[in-house]
Amino acid sequence: MINRLGRLLLAGSVAFAAAAHAFPDRPVRVVVGFAPGGSDISARLVGQKLSELWGQPVVVDNRPGAAGNIGADVVAKAAPDGYTILLLVNSYTINTSVYRNLGWDLLRDFAPIGRYATSPMVVVVNDKMPVKNFAEFVAYAKANKGKVNYGSAGTGTAPHLAGELFAMRSGIEMTHVPYKGSAPSVTALVADEVQASFGAMSAFDGMVKQGRLRALAVTTAARFPQLPDVPTVSESGLPGFDVDIWYGFLAPAKTPPAIVKKLSDDLARVMTDPDLQSKLRERGLEPAFLDSPKTGELMKRDVGRWREVINNLKLVLE
Repeated sequence: MINRLGRLLLAGSVAFAAAAHAFPDRPVRVVVGFAPGGSDISARLVGQKLSELWGQPVVVDNRPGAAGNIGADVVAKAAPDGYTILLLVNSYTINTSVYRNLGWDLLRDFAPIGRYATSPMVVVVNDKMPVKNFAEFVAYAKANKGKVNYGSAGTGTAPHLAGELFAMRSGIEMTHVPYKGSAPSVTALVADEVQASFGAMSAFDGMVKQGRLRALAVTTAARFPQLPDVPTVSESGLPGFDVDIWYGFLAPAKTPPAIVKKLSDDLARVMTDPDLQSKLRERGLEPAFLDSPKTGELMKRDVGRWREVINNLKLVLE
């Protein structure tokens, strides 16, 4: 005979399963902690496919500021029901170590849904810079010590730390200029407010194709298939340099596991769509799905890797 506690547990599991099966029955909000025109583009593309699958709107809500931390705070404190999720950019694996008083912890306060795409970062200069390749850029920066300004999507973001790591490894000095997201940093680069930038190819792709920006090198260990003629930083003189950006989704930590699994399974399903894959590649992203457990492992790996770099830089932000 099933005792009263057993009946309650069984009833609860049935209720959770039913809730997951019915999910979602109203709009789902994707919070993006960055300005429009940057990382939110991929979230909108994936969100559109999820909307078609669910028959419910997927609304992208930009909450820029503090290197994405404002958006993360919104989701950490949201109802844990799957209807408010966060665009996960791996710069959050940096933020959790860089910022002293976040009010949330990446590994404690969020449940990973899945990763959907990766991108190398690129070293980009504007068309006013008198350099044609990576070696010339390093030589120019050394000859103009401290006079090269480089932009990023914000202090403590992956592009910022990639720039700092690059400067340390190459022995040059550059001045970092942070912006509230990748889109404003691209605008500043084109306007010559800064002369160089580090960031996802998806942010620079249009301007590179127009010839207004010049991609000098990619930051991953291997060349990027969509930029076969652009060398890696590693092969250009800094062996072993390997940094990427990846994208996914997070839910609040106490979201029922059945809902998290439903979100992860549905993300896996839409990521097989050839149209979505093509649109992501057009914007410099490589579709690369990982499920919830594997995304959690990736988060832990990157937190550890970036914490070492942050400690070397003695970088602490309030």
